[in-house]
Parts: sequence; C-alpha cells; structure tokens
Amino acid sequence: MPRYVYQCTSCDHEYDQRQSFGASPESQCPECTGVARRKFHAVPVIYKGSGFYTTDYARKK
Repeated sequence: MPRYVYQCTSCDHEYDQRQSFGASPESQCPECTGVARRKFHAVPVIYKGSGFYTTDYARKK
C-alpha cells in the first residue's frame, strides 16, 4: 500500500497516511478534525540506457 501526504485545509498540519490506490483523496485531520486533502508531488524521471537520446536515432551514413 502506498503512503500519501495529506495537508489540512484549516490548520495546515501535514501527515502521512497509508491507504489503498482507490481511497478518497480527502481525509480527516488528526489534529483539528478538519478536512485534509492529498498533496501531489512531482515524480523524478531517470533515463538510463540507450534509446533515450537523439544520437541513438541518428541516420547512419
């Protein structure tokens, strides 16, 4: 199960929560019982190996 970061809309408290993929993106804040929403983060992309560069597809003479 993945871990998601939630942030409360009332008190700005951030916390982690383990949930399934199909879980609702809203939760209840453990500090103030307000509405907390799931935060999204950019996922880093790492290109390794051949086939990712323009020089790999250059026309051969």
